[in-house]
Amino acid sequence: MLGLILACMDAVVNALTDASRKKVLDQQFDAGLISVWCKVISCVLFGLVIGVLYLVWGTHPHLPDIGKGFGLSPQISFLLYISLNAVLEGTAILLNLRALQVSPISYCVPFMALTPLFLMPGGAIFLHEAISSGMIIGVAMVVIGSLVVNRQMFAKGPLEPARAILRERGSRYMVFVAFLLTITNVLDKWFLTTGGGAESFDMKLSRSLTLSAGKCAMLTVFFIGLTIFRLGQWKSSKVSPAGWVRAAASFSWTNVFRQTPGWLILAGVFEALVLMLMLTAMQFTVAAVVISIKRAGVIVAVGLGWLMFKERGLTDRIIASLVMGSGVVIFFLTKPDVSGQSILGPGGALMVAAFTLVVMALALYLTRHHYLKTGSQPRTAASAEGVE
Repeated sequence: MLGLILACMDAVVNALTDASRKKVLDQQFDAGLISVWCKVISCVLFGLVIGVLYLVWGTHPHLPDIGKGFGLSPQISFLLYISLNAVLEGTAILLNLRALQVSPISYCVPFMALTPLFLMPGGAIFLHEAISSGMIIGVAMVVIGSLVVNRQMFAKGPLEPARAILRERGSRYMVFVAFLLTITNVLDKWFLTTGGGAESFDMKLSRSLTLSAGKCAMLTVFFIGLTIFRLGQWKSSKVSPAGWVRAAASFSWTNVFRQTPGWLILAGVFEALVLMLMLTAMQFTVAAVVISIKRAGVIVAVGLGWLMFKERGLTDRIIASLVMGSGVVIFFLTKPDVSGQSILGPGGALMVAAFTLVVMALALYLTRHHYLKTGSQPRTAASAEGVE
């Protein structure tokens, strides 16, 4: 149950992260530069926490011995691991950006919902996770909710997503992005649970903190390079080795921090908490469930969009939020207690899912009828928030 609670906290903080980032993005600053600052702030926070833990309690960062079979020290193994992790996540980020360049966003974003689906068999095969029927039903409801947010893709028929994969390069790229993120999630849980997993909660937190700091540091390097490439006069690097230095100095790195320090610091702090909560939750429950609940954070995002950014026309997102919320409820109600009993069995979970889908279908029909009468268009995920 603790894993589910941590995952829910992660979803809420993730929505707060997105809201804080949007406050900065609304000032028309480059997304890559914002990511650099968020990662730097997160790294500083992780460094302060590690330093305080060492000075006050003498606690050292805990590194599982993942390279023992290759004769590598834990430190060298960790460095190699976070380097590989950064390559995989960096590739996913670049493919995401490329997908949005070559295809409409409505044909890209929905395929991110494949990550929990890929994680179900991935976790069972490589991590030996026990997948229950309640988990499968809950993940399915979250994925369906993710697709409902982008229902314009289905305007040409229920098989349009499959046709889009064959037709649109961006859709194919996003399927591969979902696959890469599945790999990184599986690897992260493997790292955290190597040797049977940490026994105490303190040790689990220590492993999560260590991995979070390492991942954050490597992604900081990645985003710095990406930002220089996108904003700097990077072609000068071909002239001399000092070209990258000149490219990095050809634009302002600090302007964004000077103009929006509060929201930028909040985004960096929230981003650090998101990573910590996610990695800690993964040590208590199935990875696919953690990622599914994180996706369901759109429930909070809808409320924040309405309150903070005065967004309206959110009918589709509200319907999707209710569907995703039913998936999260199923996770909790089908979770066995210490005696092995759960509030809902597989049959009860199916009934909840079926009732939710009937209500969803009715709501989508009624709103579609309204849009046809008024001649307006539903507000999509793309128009609401851009890239997730």
